[in-house]
This record gives sequence, C-alpha cells and structure tokens, in this order.
Amino acid sequence: MSEPLVAEQERARGELAAWRESLARNPLDADPFFVRLARRYLGPRWAEVEPRLRATAAAARDVDADVAEAGRDEHLPALRRHDELGRAVEEVVFHPASDRVGRAFWSSGALAVLAEPGNDTLSGALVYLLDRNGEAGHACPVACTAGAIRLLQRVGTDEQRRRWLPALLEADFSRRVHAAQFVTEVQGGSDVGRNGCRAEPVPDGSRRFRIYGEKWFCSVADAGLFVVSARLPGAAEGTRGLGLFLVPRSVDGRPNGFRLRRLKQKLGTRSMATGEIEFDGALAEPIGRLDEGFKNLVSIVLDTSRVHNALAACGVLRRAFEEAHSFAARRTAFDRPIAGFPAVQELLARIKLSLRAALASTFRLLDWTDRIAAAAAPGLDGARRIGVMINKYWTALACTRGVRDAIEVLGGNGTIEDFSPLPRLYRDAIVVESWEGTHNTLVAQVLRDFATRRLHEPWLAAAAADLAALERDLPGPHAARARALLDEVRDRIRRLLEGDTGRAQALGRHVVDRMCRLTDWLALCDQLRVERLAGESTDQQDVVELYRRLVLDPVDPQDDPMLAELWARVAAGT
Repeated sequence: MSEPLVAEQERARGELAAWRESLARNPLDADPFFVRLARRYLGPRWAEVEPRLRATAAAARDVDADVAEAGRDEHLPALRRHDELGRAVEEVVFHPASDRVGRAFWSSGALAVLAEPGNDTLSGALVYLLDRNGEAGHACPVACTAGAIRLLQRVGTDEQRRRWLPALLEADFSRRVHAAQFVTEVQGGSDVGRNGCRAEPVPDGSRRFRIYGEKWFCSVADAGLFVVSARLPGAAEGTRGLGLFLVPRSVDGRPNGFRLRRLKQKLGTRSMATGEIEFDGALAEPIGRLDEGFKNLVSIVLDTSRVHNALAACGVLRRAFEEAHSFAARRTAFDRPIAGFPAVQELLARIKLSLRAALASTFRLLDWTDRIAAAAAPGLDGARRIGVMINKYWTALACTRGVRDAIEVLGGNGTIEDFSPLPRLYRDAIVVESWEGTHNTLVAQVLRDFATRRLHEPWLAAAAADLAALERDLPGPHAARARALLDEVRDRIRRLLEGDTGRAQALGRHVVDRMCRLTDWLALCDQLRVERLAGESTDQQDVVELYRRLVLDPVDPQDDPMLAELWARVAAGT
C-alpha cells in the first residue's frame, strides 16, 4: 500500500481510538441533565448521596467489558440439572464475568436503600446509572428483587419480613438472595385469568401450600425466592381465583419441588436466564390475603417492575446517545467531523430529545412514589398507577427508536458486535418493549381503570396541578400549549368512555399516545420552570421547543427555517 493510504488508515484508526478514549470518563460528569434532575428531586440529600452516585457510575463503566464477555454466545447461562453424584440440583451456571457485573449492581445499594421508605428516587437514580449497560444479566434480577421487597413490606407478615427482607436487601452479592416473579403460562400469556397452575393446602394446619403446574416464561430462573401466582382450590374463575405465594428455591438444601425444563434462547437480555419451570409439589406460603393475590401482583410487583423497565429504557437511551454523540464528534467524512452534517445532527437531536423526555417523566413518577410514602401527596396513588403504565409503554418505544438512530450514526460499524454495545442494546430494547406488559396489555389496563375505577380523574388532576405551577412561574406559550393539550386529552378520554366498548378498544392506544405526549410536555416544561427559577442557563428551552415542533405540533421541515438550527443546537450539547 502507498504511504499516503497507510497514513490515511492510521488517521482513521486514531479517530476511533479517540472516540473510545472519550467514553472513559465518569458517566455522571457526561450527563448534566440527569445531575440536574437528581439534584432537584433529592434536594438536601444531594451532597450526601452524590459520592455514591459517582462511584456507581464509575462501576457501571468499569464492568462494560465483563458485560460484553458474559453476553458472548459461548458464555451464556447454562442449565446444570444434576451434580457429580447424580443428585438433582436444578442450577443455572453463569460465566465468572457475570458475577463481577453482579457485584457492581448489588454493591451500589440500589436495593439496600429500599429498607427505608422515601428512597425510590435514590434507588432509581442508582439503577439508571447501572442500566447504561442494558440488562447486563442483572437489571431484571434487581427489578424483580425490588418487587419482592415491596411486596413483603406492604403485605407480608412480620415473620415473613424478618425471614426474607435482610437477604433481599443485602448489598453483598455473594450473600444476597434475589427474587423472581413467575406468572406467565403457555395457555394464558397476558390473559392471566386462564392460568391453571394450582396451589393445594398442606393438611398440617401450617397455612402452607404445595404448588403444581408449569410456568412458561420464568426470567431470573436462578433466583433464590420465587413469587408465584397459583389457583386456589374451589376459587372463582379468572384472576379472582389466583393467590400469590412465596416459594423458596431450596428446602433442606435440595430443589423445592420444581424442575427447570429448559432455558429460553431470547433475542435480547441473553446473559440473564429465562426458562420454563415445572412445579411438582413445591412448598409455598401465601403472601398477603389469598383473595387479593392478583391485585397485589399487579399493584405492587408488576408496578415496581414497570418503573424499573422505564429506568432501563432511560439507561439504554443514555448510553446510545453517548456512543453516537462522541462518535460523531470524532469521526470524519469529506474532511470534517460528521457531527457537522445536518442529517447527523437530526439523529442526535432526536435521541437526546427522547432521553430528556423519558428521564423527566420517569423521575416525576419516582418523586410521586416518595411523596406518597411520606403521606405528602393525598390522592396521588391513582394518578401514579396510570402514570406508571403509560410511562412504561412510552419509554420502551422511545428506547428502541433511539438505539436504532444511534446505530445509524455509526453506520455499518454500529452493527458490529465488538465495535460498540449498540447491537446488544438494540436487542435488549426490543425485549424491554415486551416485558411487564405488552403495549396493548398496558393500554387495555388503562382503559379498564378508567371505566371501572375512574382513575382518569386523579391522573387529570395531577396534570392540572403541574399546569398550575407552570402557569404561575412560567406563563406564556409553553403553559398555553399545555393548557390546550390538557383540555384536548380530557375531552378525548370523555369521548372514549361515552362510546361503546369496541370503539374504545380500537381507539384507546391513540388516546394513550396523547396522554403520553401531555406527560412529556408537562415534565419537560416543569424542568425548564425549575431551572429558570434557579437562574440556571441550560439548553432546556431548545429541547422544549424541539419537542413541540417534532412531537406536539409536527412541522414540515421544508416550511420551518428554524428546525435545522434547533437540531444543531440540541445535538451539540451532552
């Protein structure tokens, strides 16, 4: 090869090396919007917890290579049915890299801080920083364990809490007990009322049960504690006949009446074990009232996982933006960095816009959770229930779109497994869309809650409260647009509920989409309001304006001379 060509190739490799080097700094320093959100919602605790957040961000960065190693085809979880003497063990074996990642997740204290009420925002901030690596084999176990913690705290007996909470809250990975929730059955799927796995009482007066039947989709198949739904003898059909049970993995050192049929080969989240489990007399104890099993499953366990699902979407979006933004700043084409091309600026701006909206709406919900725990927000429970469901749906969609845009910025390089984490993150993002309720399932639940519990009323009231603060502190076009959108959404919900059921089912998703846009707009504008009151100079005004032009009131780029300039300004910052 000629010397000029060799020099050109070395220059290109130098650009890629500079891109990798730029990603090595502490992720907290690279994420000013998250820092502003966390400082706002953690308030006076910020100075105390900032070192923990910084250490967690560094740990998440440092395990990046281990996350990739554990996700290689030859290192995925494996089923070990028997030990060397032929005794049943029903174990899942992980690559050592997976354990190193697990230590980072658990030592963060993201679960340990849940021992005290009012720490959901802090826990969520830690989880967000960890989830920059995608599922990483441990994001789902953390989410499921958080759900079990909340379940025990709210409806467990004193004895159950004493027995299980210390191990579930443990920050030492080698000593922790992690949890799973097994609900889905092959004949039911989202139609949980068709579940047939059954619970039979043990005739010894102990209130214990034996679980029989199969579960079709069991993520965290290696968990030490299973939360299992099962049908009670003589109980009503449908979800009303389902109880909720705690099933320890082992009893007296042996598998507790279950058999792992196989591990699933999934599109994403591959380094976390998902399997099919067959129960044959597993010893179990009820958690909460037996006749409220499904209610507790949805309102506590799945609710918790849905918040974690949104945090995962935020973490993945953040990592995708970092990879694409840094690459564009250092990769040159036609003698200039590709970040200077308007088409690339549009992609970067779209990713950043989705990330900002997802973070703002998710931390708004975390703050609601802490306010409810402190009895500082009467009547907010119903609004939060709706908010959690629509936020899970909306952030999951944004995540997939954002990672796809980031791959486009990297071009063909973005599809290479060992060049960047984007291929793995894209697979995880698609799984995030399906977990904890598919889009249609969530929309259907929102409609049921509107029709049977009138939960649109507290949700609209919470939106109106945010609007009132906006109109008070930031009057003008943003508040006026929020007022118009709130009125529109209120009217759409009214019309939906006044129509026939079939039409509501056909149009419900479109109404929920408008609800999500209203949530984004209020959350983004509210953050702008807070920053203006604090005298901070940020790019939040540009982000809000870009959201209006791209999402609320879509413009034709050819007819809007300001749009390209907005793309450039929003794409420029981190």
